[in-house]
Amino acid sequence: MRTDTTVRDVMHREFLGASESDALTEAAALLVEEVTDCAVVLRGGEAVGRLAARDALEAVLDGRSTDASADGGEAGAPSGDSSVTTVGDVMRPPLPTVAPDDALSAVEERFVADGVSRVVVVDDGETVGVVTARDSLAAAPTRTATAGTPAGEPGVTPEGAEGARLEANATTAPDAARGSERARTAASTDASGASTQGVCEVCGALAPELADANGQAVCPNCREV
Repeated sequence: MRTDTTVRDVMHREFLGASESDALTEAAALLVEEVTDCAVVLRGGEAVGRLAARDALEAVLDGRSTDASADGGEAGAPSGDSSVTTVGDVMRPPLPTVAPDDALSAVEERFVADGVSRVVVVDDGETVGVVTARDSLAAAPTRTATAGTPAGEPGVTPEGAEGARLEANATTAPDAARGSERARTAASTDASGASTQGVCEVCGALAPELADANGQAVCPNCREV
């Protein structure tokens, strides 16, 4: 049986990177274009920080607010133009790092312990990829199925399992709200109903417990905001 899924098996080798000297507005535009909530800030091949979409948005909005105040204030007031603000001005400390051959199960523990939704993969001092909490959750069914497959019979579906899936699909009501609730429950509980980890729908972090807030499954930190 295989239970040796590693970081190398699931990591993204292509990821959004930025330099400390990049203009914040340009980096923010890349975040939108690439549909991601975080960029890895690189100095050469070394990850030295991270730019979160929320931080970029706050900095851009603060710049606009300062511009408006300056326009209505005294002559010579600072413009506060956010276009001169760089990524290095607003970046956060670097994300935790892991090695390509680290076990994925150990990385999952880092997600929860460090309260982050992604880690940087480093090989021989070079940043070579990233792994997100969603990658880990997506790999979980594969690991479970692989571990439960008898040796010498890879990919064999246990008898009756396919029929059970078809029956479940046939009886599932097409209700988006109920579907969302089932998804949140599946992410936060196992088959016995015991609490497990899940991904916060606000910040994307992997958390040991989720709660419903305004129709979203959120972690304790986002629930307090």
